[in-house]
Amino acid sequence: MKMEQKETEMIEEAAGKKEALNKKKIIIICTAVLAVGIAIGLACAWAFPRLKESFQSEKKQEKLQEVEVEKYDAGECIKLGKYKGRKVSLAAEEEDIQIEIDSLIEEYTTYEQEKGIAQEGDMVYADYEGSIGGKRMDNLCGSDYVELGSGAWAPGFEDAIMGMQSGQTKKFKVTVPEDFYGDKSVDGKEVDYKVTLKYICGESIIPEYNDEFVQSISNYDTVKEHTAHLKKKLEKENEEDKLEFVWSDVMYDCKVKKYPKTLLASARKEVLQGYYDMADMTGVSRDEFFQSFGCENEEDFKETQLEDLAKDTVKEILVAEAIAQKENIKYTKEDYDDILKDEYENNSDSYKSREDYEKQNKNYLEHTALLVVVKDWIGERTDFQK
Repeated sequence: MKMEQKETEMIEEAAGKKEALNKKKIIIICTAVLAVGIAIGLACAWAFPRLKESFQSEKKQEKLQEVEVEKYDAGECIKLGKYKGRKVSLAAEEEDIQIEIDSLIEEYTTYEQEKGIAQEGDMVYADYEGSIGGKRMDNLCGSDYVELGSGAWAPGFEDAIMGMQSGQTKKFKVTVPEDFYGDKSVDGKEVDYKVTLKYICGESIIPEYNDEFVQSISNYDTVKEHTAHLKKKLEKENEEDKLEFVWSDVMYDCKVKKYPKTLLASARKEVLQGYYDMADMTGVSRDEFFQSFGCENEEDFKETQLEDLAKDTVKEILVAEAIAQKENIKYTKEDYDDILKDEYENNSDSYKSREDYEKQNKNYLEHTALLVVVKDWIGERTDFQK
């Protein structure tokens, strides 16, 4: 269970999704699911559907004291663009397909296998088996690339491999820090490792996207067949995400005339807490997590990115409210209860009761319920073309 693999997959998935959606003028609003999924995709605060978890404890609530909400008219704060009768293509474009192909090539890129003694800075390939208290832990066993000196693995793991000869097997102990992997069965425990250094990685070997490659990774015989499969796969994903496609186009065409001050202040706190929660989930420090988004540390993030993300959050709220106001769209109690049920199930461990969760997250639940019905309303009035 490697920290590097977990973090890299999350960030790459978010980045890949962002690039594909940008081909259709997608402003990153949704995400992730929790997948992934991620990310990336993190260009807008609504990509964090659990941002209101910022009120999960009394300590957090003291830090995030809510300010008195000012009264505002969403219709006066936003200039709406075209939001109904739009035409949206769900076809997989050539650029989208190429992104999929490039991702496959990267996934199956290997390295020349060199012999020698592993040193700091080397990329090595190793088999590893981890056990705790004499019990083999499946999540600590496998084969993978290890970049020595990266700090991606538990402290002591990479150091123990340095100095090993290719082909050598070595046993050693590593103490996993608390909350390192987010796995109670491993975090804080002493792990007995048995590691075999298979080889030191040399130059990368990048595969060519041809019939032979396609046959080696799939059930298809030719590039033409496999490319058709990728096209169909992407179009299915586009169909599933079609409401986000049109919503992103709507957001792109809307302009904010005024940001209500207290709404913006609340959004800043929510965005920041969302990143804190994501850092906790991935088991890295806050500064390390912010570094994965190109910032030096948390303070750098606050200075360079926080304001834009908070404004994206406010813009989405204002657009949804302005459209609902103009078209007399309202969510029902059943709509609200469905959102509450789903959200509480995902966060029940952090709250005393469903009532407690609702009380601390009322605004978020109301905004989410309204957003869902507005997106559905727009989707019903959109011409989706395949």
